[in-house]
Amino acid sequence: MGCGHVRHFFQPEVSRTTIDIHTHFFNGRDVPVVGFLKQTVIRDPHAPVDQDMVSDAFFKLLKAILLINTPTAHAELEHIGGQVTPAPPEVILARDQENVAKGITQFAHGVGRETAGLTTSRSAEEAILDRIATEVGAPELRSSLHTMRAQGSALANRIYQTARSERQVPGEEHEYVHRSPLMQTIRWAGLLTRPRLDILAELDRLYGGPGLIRVFSPSLVDFGAWFITEETVTPIEDQIDLVAAIARRYTDALVLPFAPFCPLRAALEREDNPQIDPLRHVKRAVLELGFAGIKLYPPMGFRPVGNASSLSWVPRKPQGGAAMLDHELEALYLWCIENEVPIKAHANNSIAAGPNTGSFADPAGWAELLRDPRFRNLQLNLAHFGGFDETAPRGLFPSPGDWEETLADMVEEFPNLYFDLGYWTEATQSESDQRARVIARTRVLFDRSPQMVERMMYGSDWSMIGREPGHPAYLAGVLSALKELGLDEAATERVMGGNAGRYLGLDRNGRQRARLNAAYADHPVYQAIFDRWTWIR
Repeated sequence: MGCGHVRHFFQPEVSRTTIDIHTHFFNGRDVPVVGFLKQTVIRDPHAPVDQDMVSDAFFKLLKAILLINTPTAHAELEHIGGQVTPAPPEVILARDQENVAKGITQFAHGVGRETAGLTTSRSAEEAILDRIATEVGAPELRSSLHTMRAQGSALANRIYQTARSERQVPGEEHEYVHRSPLMQTIRWAGLLTRPRLDILAELDRLYGGPGLIRVFSPSLVDFGAWFITEETVTPIEDQIDLVAAIARRYTDALVLPFAPFCPLRAALEREDNPQIDPLRHVKRAVLELGFAGIKLYPPMGFRPVGNASSLSWVPRKPQGGAAMLDHELEALYLWCIENEVPIKAHANNSIAAGPNTGSFADPAGWAELLRDPRFRNLQLNLAHFGGFDETAPRGLFPSPGDWEETLADMVEEFPNLYFDLGYWTEATQSESDQRARVIARTRVLFDRSPQMVERMMYGSDWSMIGREPGHPAYLAGVLSALKELGLDEAATERVMGGNAGRYLGLDRNGRQRARLNAAYADHPVYQAIFDRWTWIR
């Protein structure tokens, strides 16, 4: 039911060297909302999903919430002062509830009206309202939504009923409200109405603080060129400026951000103006603003190398075709190698913007790239290990088995290849019927490929994992899974932070280390953890 059920868990204490290498704190203004929802987010290629959650009617509701009071990056940056301090948790949660209430009311008042990019009907929209009201135990509220604005607040109040907002304390039992996936997705939409600083604060509240995680590595996104919808989103340069300001001034945790790179946008920019450097944003972010790396999303519609698809679904494609994507990617790879900049790449068959483009995330494509002597020294993290349900269809670089098996072979072959556990819910949720299978398969790979434990990195995939009802217990779930895998204390510490320190280049004196030293020398968490860095070795 929407009101949820209280669940209990023990928040484990972790080493001060723990690093969450895979997070996000973008908000609803940073993505093309309709395209992001309809083409990527809600779809799951492996399991039946709730049909209400993949309906245009539900997307219309989420859009109403996601954009209701959501600040632009420019507006948020104007309000940032010296040392940034988020609002108190109870104030932030009240704002979420107010935005959800306004979104529900706006949706109810717009029942039967057209929304750009969505095709729906009055009956489907009313069915969504009926389901929400029924799930929260108040079916009588829906009928009066059209005329009584207060009823939206009543529904939102029930959706947020008995919410917990206190900071987690390691070693103690905590509780959270486990709501249905549909209700939790509505709450997730409310989360994404916040300023980015307040989304970061929720990440820190859930998993950070003394005795918990002190270092987070958020990735920015650049999806607009791949989506068929025409929507206004935050310019990349504004995202970069804002996150750089937050990273410098947020002292409760160390933020080491990754800048986004889209090869399609780069190819189109070069076509429009040959004088523009398509790498200008990532170069500025890394060389001047303290960013720690670059984030790529192949399932949007490109392979790491060897692009030859038609790009038939994109609003605009380069005159030279998909091969132009290779040109932009190779320029990025060579620049990253020269400047010791790591790349983080989505490596899960999900968020596919085009037909079957989820298969472009297959690790086998990266193996082809890394066997080229020009790119062998690329520092690479393939994100989202662990589902054991990703077998590629026939294609340019098909894995012979599950992608995790391919990755296990690759870490033995390529010394600079890492992988993370972002969104590893198959193994972390105690109620998952996949947990035993995933743990057993992972244990087999550990026995077969000794380098696995040297390259695995903890990641949460916050705030995307906020759609999962059990996300507050994610850190505890990962540590439980690692224990069940038989990792001792030293190996667990490497997975939770030491491997990420090496991946980030913090274990050696080079260009990357020098840049991060210059950007964060005065940051208290950087001083406490990385000024003495022999623990990483």
